[in-house]
Amino acid sequence: MEQQTDEEKLVTMIRETKVSPMTPSLEKKSEKLGETKDDVLETPQKRKKLIIKGTIHLPEQSISVLPSQPLIEKTEKTLEEMPRYNETFIEVLERLATLMNKKGDYIRSRVYTRAQDTIRNIQKDITSISDLDGKPNIGPIIKEKLTEYLETGTLQLFEREKDKPEYLLSEIYGVGPKKAKDLVEKGITTIEQLRERQDELLNDVQRAGLKYYEDILERIPRSEIDEYNDLFKTAFDKVSTPESRYEIVGSYRRGAHTSGDIDAIITSDDSTMFSKFIDILKEKEVILEVLSCGKTKCLVIARLPNRKTARRVDFMYTSQEEYPFAVLYFTGSKTFNTVMRGHALKMGVSLNEHGLYTKKVGKEKEQKVDTIFKDEKDIFDYLHLQYKEPVDRIDGRSIIIRETKVSPMTPSLLNIGEIKPVKEKKTRKLKEPKPPKEPKTRKIREPKVPKEPKPPKVPKEPKPKKIKVPKVPKEPKTKKIREPKPEKKTRKKKLILDNEKEIEKVKAEFEETLKPVIEVPKPEIEEQPIIPVIPLEIEAEAAIDIKTVKKERKTRKIKEPKEPKPEKGTRKKKITIVPMEKIIVSPKKDLEITTENKEKPKKMTSKSEAKQNIKLFQEKGITHIEGLNEKQITEMIVSANDAYYNSRNTLMTDNEYDIVKEYAMKKFPNNNILLTVGAPIEKNKVTLPYNMPSMDKIKPDTNALISWISKYKGPYVLSCKLDGVSGMYTTDGDEPKLYTRGDGNIGQDISHLLRVLKLPLKKEGEKGTVVRGEFIIPKAVFEEKYKDKFANPRNLVSGIINSKTLDDKTMDLHFVTYEVIQPLIKPSEQMNLLKSLNHEVVQNKLVDELSNEQLSDLLIDWRTHYQYEIDGVIVTDDNMHSRKDGNPEYAFAFKMVISDQMAEAKVVDVLWNASKSGYLKPRVRIEPIKLGGVTIEYATGFNGSFIESNKIGIGAVIQIIRSGDVIPYIKSVTTPAEHAKMPDVKYHWTDTHVDIVLDDISEDTGVREKEITAFFTGLDVEGLSSGNVKRIIKAGFNSIPAIIKMTKADFKGVEGFKEKMIEKVHTSIHDKLEKASLLEIMAASNKFGRGIGERKIRPILDEYPDILTRSEKPDDKITLLKGIKGIGKENAKAFVDHIDDFMGFLKECGLEGKLEGVLEKPIENTFVQSFDISHPLYQKHIVMTKVRDQTIIDGLKRVGGVLDDGIGKNTFVLVVKTKEDVSNKTKYASEHGIPIMTPAEFIAKYL
Repeated sequence: MEQQTDEEKLVTMIRETKVSPMTPSLEKKSEKLGETKDDVLETPQKRKKLIIKGTIHLPEQSISVLPSQPLIEKTEKTLEEMPRYNETFIEVLERLATLMNKKGDYIRSRVYTRAQDTIRNIQKDITSISDLDGKPNIGPIIKEKLTEYLETGTLQLFEREKDKPEYLLSEIYGVGPKKAKDLVEKGITTIEQLRERQDELLNDVQRAGLKYYEDILERIPRSEIDEYNDLFKTAFDKVSTPESRYEIVGSYRRGAHTSGDIDAIITSDDSTMFSKFIDILKEKEVILEVLSCGKTKCLVIARLPNRKTARRVDFMYTSQEEYPFAVLYFTGSKTFNTVMRGHALKMGVSLNEHGLYTKKVGKEKEQKVDTIFKDEKDIFDYLHLQYKEPVDRIDGRSIIIRETKVSPMTPSLLNIGEIKPVKEKKTRKLKEPKPPKEPKTRKIREPKVPKEPKPPKVPKEPKPKKIKVPKVPKEPKTKKIREPKPEKKTRKKKLILDNEKEIEKVKAEFEETLKPVIEVPKPEIEEQPIIPVIPLEIEAEAAIDIKTVKKERKTRKIKEPKEPKPEKGTRKKKITIVPMEKIIVSPKKDLEITTENKEKPKKMTSKSEAKQNIKLFQEKGITHIEGLNEKQITEMIVSANDAYYNSRNTLMTDNEYDIVKEYAMKKFPNNNILLTVGAPIEKNKVTLPYNMPSMDKIKPDTNALISWISKYKGPYVLSCKLDGVSGMYTTDGDEPKLYTRGDGNIGQDISHLLRVLKLPLKKEGEKGTVVRGEFIIPKAVFEEKYKDKFANPRNLVSGIINSKTLDDKTMDLHFVTYEVIQPLIKPSEQMNLLKSLNHEVVQNKLVDELSNEQLSDLLIDWRTHYQYEIDGVIVTDDNMHSRKDGNPEYAFAFKMVISDQMAEAKVVDVLWNASKSGYLKPRVRIEPIKLGGVTIEYATGFNGSFIESNKIGIGAVIQIIRSGDVIPYIKSVTTPAEHAKMPDVKYHWTDTHVDIVLDDISEDTGVREKEITAFFTGLDVEGLSSGNVKRIIKAGFNSIPAIIKMTKADFKGVEGFKEKMIEKVHTSIHDKLEKASLLEIMAASNKFGRGIGERKIRPILDEYPDILTRSEKPDDKITLLKGIKGIGKENAKAFVDHIDDFMGFLKECGLEGKLEGVLEKPIENTFVQSFDISHPLYQKHIVMTKVRDQTIIDGLKRVGGVLDDGIGKNTFVLVVKTKEDVSNKTKYASEHGIPIMTPAEFIAKYL
């Protein structure tokens, strides 16, 4: 055992002590030096000064110590006032390590894990990033990430990675990073796609993980684990012996309200007890799936009999000797365990889940200490630690050393024994960092090699290639070479390692990537081919000359002359010549060649291309900008800014603009153009006397608000975010001035409006003020006078401001103030000063606390009742803050409402999907929001009428509701779009103008795929779900008859089909077709149209089994069918109209035999004879909502029950997924006394 040095004694004891009131204090000494307690103990040099031959002394004075008490009260008080970031940093680094692990980047994952361990071992509160300076395993990149998290509440890395399919798929149990990557390469990007191809792509464990994917991700309430605990104890008692013990550990044992999974540990003197215990749970059907199972571990998916959600449960068997250590280790917390293990190492022993070990001299392996530990308390006692109950094992601060009294039988904190083993470990730890310095040296030398050949012989070599290849040069290639440069920088930046000191070995693939990039110089214009490339056709056969002119306007003139169109049918390209005096080429422009070809469109300017992309985005949604590059998206934003600030007409609505800009900032965070505010002013330019920044937005569904509140303690001024045009009014000069914001630095002088606005002037002898406000028009005035002429109030305001003349509209303009720039006073005082100066002041209030719910309620209230249009709430910390460049950190804009079950979101697209009957159903795509702990990106759009009447399109703001397990749906529309986004294919409305139907259903590949899938799944054919059907169609078998007639050899040509799959699918098709009744074939075929399935066809065949072959005229058949209960005129007509279609289908499929014997053996007799009319479900009407249970469906068929879609007075029972669900059907059932049951309850009672 190693003896503790005097230096270590000092650190151990002083960190847990406080100065006795009878002796001098460390505090005074450290105050003189400007140091804290930890500063005093920071370096070995300082510590050694405090030691005199084993007796602990301070310089010049000795102190007496009291165990386990704080050292310096003043320091503690200061720390209490500061936020503690230890746990926050650990959580962020944990997420980073997990993320890297899921990506397969195990090197970076290890770096982040080591950084976590460093922070876990820091006992004092971390109150700023600077507290991590000099700490091992924490480099500058890690500190940058932690800083970013504190400032924004998230990391760009998290936001970027969370939407990647690899991350989503790796959350499935059993799917690691390599498998996730493989799945994506095979075209799997969603859980739904994987479920369609699971038989082909996943093993048994992965399929189980996929089956219960949603359940496993859901956290488990403590009350539910209590139920599991009772159930496990009952099973345990049946097989246990007197020496057996059992415990659920993990966060549950620490008193957590929810847990991610359940961990149970069992010990016994009978090793067979473990397998018996597991068998009991299997017999009770508590264990649904066994993921892996051995003699000491069994990982399962379990579900309580009365619960709907399955859970991950891990059972572990351990020997009685190791049981206390296993319980201690798996109880946690992780930080508590890390610090406890570190303390054990200082004592010369190592601690893990199996026991305590020490390395004796002369022994190669560590040996278990020769002590019997009956429970956890024995372990604490051995390590001289105060025993902590599981609920108190929070973090490293929970580890408290007891006042030590050295026992002759146990190691001591002050005299631990032999020191050599621990010294060897410490020596190794000190030497370990040396090897990484060698790669560093290599990395420093490598860049010098490419930098040496400054005479760029290598770069010159590609020049002749570039000039020689395009004899008729195609200049766009030159442009493409130039564009990727920013991307190179981005890639290079991404490959910077987070903490190079921690990475001893870098993979060879990274080494090649990290080599410096040699940029080839651009070829000069003079070296281009003699024939210039000109954006118009060249006339005449004159000689060619190139004149370089600096002014770009003359270059534009070249494009003005329009040449006569070539004759029809001319496809031959020719180069015509322009006389020398007409040719003007700017050296700043890239040279182009245009050949005579009427099929080629004229090249767009960047401005016109940007406008075209804006138009396409408004038509197609976010999917359009997802296909654009950084330059194109940036030009869209610049053009929109220019139109917004310098013209009367905007190119995009605010919400459309926000969608594009937020997408761009997320994808291109380093683009400087995206950080600019406003747009350059084109007229009446003036440098603003003070900069006018914009306001950062905080997303309510992130932790950003919590992070901001931890930095700014309040109180807070809340004010309306006015939706007008921002301006500045100054009276601190010789005469009052009025400005618009422009780009924040250069604005527009609009002082001529002061004649109309009549803003307050400064009084004689007083200093003037500088205030900010919003030019705006009241909602009521706009509705009364202008709504038919202008799209929105802000467009009208922008037009008034940019107009050269004053007219009647100017009289309706208001200037509402919200900030005082000069003098510098705190926000609440600014509001009072503005009011005292007789300015119109924005609606505001002062509060002491903030929450998302409070801001959401306030936003709804102000938006509804305030006289002006607003688009958010401005939150400002009510303290003095100096003005700096950039957006203020002490304030933010809150723009979206959110609560536990409802949130507002912007619509980014409306997707129209055709059903098997050709009905187009809308699916509304929104900006991702978190609601009830779930990320939501889509909501049902109900039908075409709902989308059209509510103007749901790009930029609309909608309210999303998600209650329990209910699919998210649109509650209402807060802000409609300018136009609803309707389908871009040919369609027509139904007679009721509710639904939209494809014009040409038969030609739509999506409809065909769904129709084929529905047919085979309707007959329960194995292996023919959507994914496999798509592959079969791709192989050329694109109809039901074609697939039915496929041979095994045909299936071999289908992608992904192997022998086993071929045999299964081929056999299943023919077995199911042979067993299927005529009724089942008719229902599955979908030939009778929408709404006519098995429930409608059954009574028709019951009444008229030969209806398909009867000789009556169609009108007579319709009359017959109308007499059947439940068959109306529309159903009867639709059925009769499609008889010929179905008969043709039967023939094409070779299933005419299904018609044989219809007359001789009426269908109705077959059904009646098989039913037990005394069964309680006979002819009873059952409705299922939000659940489809096959056992119930099959049971109703067997006993003669009827399954309905809609609830009514004849409904016998309503079957629901869970009784917590609330819907219109459950409300109707409750009001009319209709029993409501879960599938399990219904089956238990009736089937």
